[in-house]
Amino acid sequence: MTDETPSKKRKISAASGFNAACDSNNISDLTGSIPLLPKESKVLLLDIEGCTTAISFVKDVLFPYVTSNLETYLQSHKEEWETLAQTLEQDFKKLPESHLAKVHIEAELEKNTTDEQDKIITIYVQGMVQFDVKAPGLKTLQGKMWNSGYASGELKGHVYADFPYMLKWMNNNNVKVNIYSSGSIAAQKLLFSHSTEGDLCPNFDHHFDITTSGGKKDHTSYLSIAKALNVDPSQICFVSDAEAELVAARKAGYGYVVMSVRAGNAPLTSVGKEFPIIYSLLQICGSD
Repeated sequence: MTDETPSKKRKISAASGFNAACDSNNISDLTGSIPLLPKESKVLLLDIEGCTTAISFVKDVLFPYVTSNLETYLQSHKEEWETLAQTLEQDFKKLPESHLAKVHIEAELEKNTTDEQDKIITIYVQGMVQFDVKAPGLKTLQGKMWNSGYASGELKGHVYADFPYMLKWMNNNNVKVNIYSSGSIAAQKLLFSHSTEGDLCPNFDHHFDITTSGGKKDHTSYLSIAKALNVDPSQICFVSDAEAELVAARKAGYGYVVMSVRAGNAPLTSVGKEFPIIYSLLQICGSD
């Protein structure tokens, strides 16, 4: 099954993303036995990047769209400058002092010779995007800008070709599918409603992000999601490509915690190899 290219202008490549520090080669992770996963769970929780969607779509298409169109957006939304500057400053202040984004932004702010809000906003956005900061203020701005791109047709959300077939099986077998991503709920819905496979949003039960449920590496976030879904954590199957997220879900008592391996994902360490591994979401469908 061949995956679609997320944009006619850009080609998906096996590149660094949310969980990789540099261009990654995870070929060795793409071989091995295929696990037979239990299908007792009727609640599925999915990560997006590296699971339903290529990491490089976010890195090579969505992120550049924001940075390249930021000036135009700001000039047409001057009424948002004050609020944007405040929320982005809050994101910035919450970063650890040693975080590369904070060091970079501080240096750029020192070099800045004006107090114009649009220039300061640009410094915050470019710095946090460059160093892959997951922060509420930044995610909200990105979501607003992507909305314009999807509406114009310039952006088309990439999903792996197996994803719609998995959704169909889940619907036929009364499995509720939920999404949990560091990207805002608005951004999640934009991606899936304007995907290369059409509008997939009707297939989802709930969406969660870091503003509704907390950080994805914190086990209490997964407890919060289970409570919101009104199910015991042991009944949830969670699929992600991020080792720290799987560790957190396991600590929260999730019954089925599964590693997603796709070309271009970060290479697995010994921690990632502790979990059942799938190479396609169809592997969690079981048999009719």
